Amino acid sequence: MTADHQLLRRLGRRCRQLRKDRGLSQLDMVRKHGFSLSHYQKIERGALDARLSTLQRLADAYGVGMSEMLRGV
Repeated sequence: MTADHQLLRRLGRRCRQLRKDRGLSQLDMVRKHGFSLSHYQKIERGALDARLSTLQRLADAYGVGMSEMLRGV
């Protein structure tokens, strides 16, 4: 597994953790914040290298800053 792939997997786990900590399902996330379900699922699986603008939208959706969202990644 490459370093990039490991990074994406850690980011996906962090996104899943933040979503679950807020009591949201994946459907809640996409309905409330305008993501497509397949796109969001790929992020959580670590199968998509998300753009910086997408990461900022995710941080906003979780109600955290970028540094908090990326903590531990």
